[in-house]
Amino acid sequence: MVDLIKKHIKEVVNETWNNANRCEDVKDEIMNAALGLAGEAGEVVDVLKKMFYHRPKNRRDELMVEMGDVYYYMGKLQDLFGFTTEEILEANKVKLFERYEVEGK
Repeated sequence: MVDLIKKHIKEVVNETWNNANRCEDVKDEIMNAALGLAGEAGEVVDVLKKMFYHRPKNRRDELMVEMGDVYYYMGKLQDLFGFTTEEILEANKVKLFERYEVEGK
């Protein structure tokens, strides 16, 4: 999976990033990625809301597309800050294991 994420960042995210040429510096790129991530996370939540509280309709494909957009912006932030997927996942593991007092992992 890690290699798949790196490949996606290289072949998709970086090839399609800033196609409107509106990001003039790294700060612009970070803010664009952060705002994009927040917006796409909201779209994931909106699809889930519709799944549970609107008229019945299979929205699984919509959910998958929006989750892909979350990966897109996460991947760009990862790339901009030079984090590896391994570092991100390990930091998350450490934080959660400490919080929930998981031993021996």
